[in-house]
Parts: sequence; structure tokens; C-alpha cells
Amino acid sequence: MTIFVVDFNYNMRLFMADIDFDILAMKIPQPEPECGSVLIAEPLLDDGCFSRATVCVIDHSPENGTMGLVTNRLSHYKLQEVVDGIDTHEDIPVYVGGPVHHDRLYYIHTFGEDIPESVEIVPGLYVGGDFDRVKELINMGAVVNGNMRFFVGYSGWEKGQLRGELDRFEWAVGSIDPFDVLHLSENEAWREAVKHLGDRYRVWLNLPKDVELN
Repeated sequence: MTIFVVDFNYNMRLFMADIDFDILAMKIPQPEPECGSVLIAEPLLDDGCFSRATVCVIDHSPENGTMGLVTNRLSHYKLQEVVDGIDTHEDIPVYVGGPVHHDRLYYIHTFGEDIPESVEIVPGLYVGGDFDRVKELINMGAVVNGNMRFFVGYSGWEKGQLRGELDRFEWAVGSIDPFDVLHLSENEAWREAVKHLGDRYRVWLNLPKDVELN
């Protein structure tokens, strides 16, 4: 009688390699991003704060490059710990917007014209504006969580850099849902963004974050 010994770990590695190949070979051409697009990291992208990131594009041109904010990477800080003059009992989390300029604060919000000099990204969602007015609104009791999100640092791509990453299928380009941007964080935000991409991307949702642990 012949006994066959099955190496489960070896077969699993082969299986995961097949999944990896299928995902990376999902060669769906990506459109040119624009202000208001969301960049959704492919599930095996392992690059610090870009791992399963959703990036809100706040400025883009093929000639000058791209600027965006990672919306789903929570830091260990509260706004009161990094900014003077905030007087509220509400815990206001700060997110990591990207690897560039961690000494600068950025914010997106729904307050619109209540914050002078803010710029509309998509209808109902704005970036920046007069920070003295931001602090005034907070100290007057305006509800921040769900209406405004703060970031240290941003994500930047030089001319042609992001296009190269898109052509290597490291990102999918989707559209922003203001509710998701301001209410969801971490893996929940990434999963919702992937769902908005449609059925062709469903396989992304079933892939574990660390395939080596399976």
C-alpha cells in the first residue's frame, strides 16, 4: 500500500501564490485621478501607512503631481495634544495623512463656508480653511467627530509617479463618499471603498492581510 503524505503548509503556500498572482494580474486600467478621487491600495501593498490605505486626493495634475491624505490610519494622538487653544471635552482623534511633513496639520470637513478659505473637494466635503475659525467652532461646541477629521502629514507623488503606480496596479481609483471619509477608519474604511469598486474586486475582500499567517 502506498501512503501519500500531504504537506499542508506547502500546498497552502502554492494556493496563496496563485491568489497573489490572480490579484496582481487583475489588469484593470485605472483612470486618471482627480481632486475628489479616492486611491484604494491593493491588498498586498505593504508600504507602511499605505498598507490597505484609502487616500483622499485633494490636489492632482499630470504636470505637477498629486497630494492626498490617508483617511484610515489612526495615530496615537488627540488634537488637544498637538494644538494649543483647544477647549473641549470631546476626544478628537488625529490621523496619519501620509509620510510627508509630520510637523503640519491638515483637515477635511463638512463646515463649508463656515470656515473661510476652505476648498470644496466634492459636494459637501472641504479641505483646509482658516484654522482660527476651526478652533473657534470647536470651542463653541461644534461636533467634530463625523464632521471634521485632522491629519498630521500628507501623501505626495511627483509628476508621473502615481501614474506609474497605477499602471502597476498598486492602486484602484474610486470615488469619495463623504460619510465614509469622516466616519470610517482602519480596515472598515478600506473594505467599504473596495465594495464600491464592484464585483470584480470582491476577491480583495477575502484575502487575509497577512497571508503568511494562514
